[in-house]
Amino acid sequence: MLGEDEEPSQVFDELVALAASLTGDPRHQSTGHPPPVLHIDELIGFLNDKPPCELVLQRLVSNEYTPLVQYVKQVRPEKLPPSTVRKRRREVRLLHYRDRTFGICIWLHVEVDAGLFGRHSYWSLSVPRGRKKLSSEPVGRRFANPQSAMAYGRKLVNRMAQRLMQEGFVGQTKKVNQFAHYALPWGEQYTEWLITAPNLSEEYWGPHFDIPNIIAHVRTTLRMTPQGARLLVLEEIQSDWNQQLREAIRENKSREPVDEEHNELDEWDNGLAPPPFNPYLNHWLEAALRMMMLLAASQGYGGIAWLPGKLHAERFPWANAEGLKTFYDRFVPAAVEKLAKSWGTQTGEAHFTTLSRNFDVRKVTGKASWLVFNRESDEVMGEEFADPDKAEEFRRSMEVPVSETVNALYLHEAMADDIRKNGLPYLGAVGKRPLPTSKPYPKSD
Repeated sequence: MLGEDEEPSQVFDELVALAASLTGDPRHQSTGHPPPVLHIDELIGFLNDKPPCELVLQRLVSNEYTPLVQYVKQVRPEKLPPSTVRKRRREVRLLHYRDRTFGICIWLHVEVDAGLFGRHSYWSLSVPRGRKKLSSEPVGRRFANPQSAMAYGRKLVNRMAQRLMQEGFVGQTKKVNQFAHYALPWGEQYTEWLITAPNLSEEYWGPHFDIPNIIAHVRTTLRMTPQGARLLVLEEIQSDWNQQLREAIRENKSREPVDEEHNELDEWDNGLAPPPFNPYLNHWLEAALRMMMLLAASQGYGGIAWLPGKLHAERFPWANAEGLKTFYDRFVPAAVEKLAKSWGTQTGEAHFTTLSRNFDVRKVTGKASWLVFNRESDEVMGEEFADPDKAEEFRRSMEVPVSETVNALYLHEAMADDIRKNGLPYLGAVGKRPLPTSKPYPKSD
């Protein structure tokens, strides 16, 4: 056990290694003997002040011109490009990511010939010709990983934006909510919640929001049931970070070498550059649901609810429909039921009024126009629209009110009071909590 005197140096080295992994500070590297500048009290103090698993719930709010940098993973070529000579070493340069707006490219450089200490590799950043105003500093830097290169690219863009603002340039500002059109109609207080882990030593930047280390994001609305219950409806629950980690793992397992000449190099570079690991890889859904329960209890909601998989499949036709149904119809209910057992309760049903989904808007192939289609008959309704918002407005005008049935977890009074007073752990078991005095959810019809 920690604190016993049998192997104090081994225990200390393990603590130092833990500190190094949490802080990323090279000073906290074990040398085999306890250095006098680091003590257990210091490590415990760090864990108390900046716990690595701490989560923060926030919203994306900005009134300044802050361009969104979105790096898109590039398709790997069928054959590796020819090698070039840099500083008397042969290397291959592979394009891994490219920013959609500014054209910033993130490259991986790998030596063709292995040296005494193996094959050296590094990452670099390049700016397209004609856009050198992005940086007043040289961009020919080397980075240890793609995340560092991407972060530097974002820094260059933000510095450019600040210079433009000083010169009087006023551009489009960020919206508080970016994806409100992906919500069921007639919901109130639409909000995009970002659950971040600010104390991790490495940074991850996702494709949807320009904020680092987002473990998950949840889009919510306020809905009223016929019985008068105020529900926090989870319009979407997603984790870009952990989805990319899982995709990288799957792709790595299925990848085969593509170039016999560089077979060894190809095996060394899997071309994935996965995002850094985080402790919520297999627990992000539970963490997000706990955060929403805390939010609902603190703001006086009567419970939380979530949409069925079929609605998400309709909303995102380009996504894996079966995957969405499995996630929202199996994984989410199972995770909520597990949480509900701590208070001796279970999930029920909720009903609220929204609009039907008999029509959808589609972009006309090869044209900058949109049409409204009947989902069932595939018949075109009305004329072409040059503005997609106008097409969406026309679509909604043809829909009719309907009652939507969703799964819900109602917060009885003792449950909500317990959550407000005692909170919920980020990870681990919730434990036994106060039991309800009466059935907290309405019966299904």
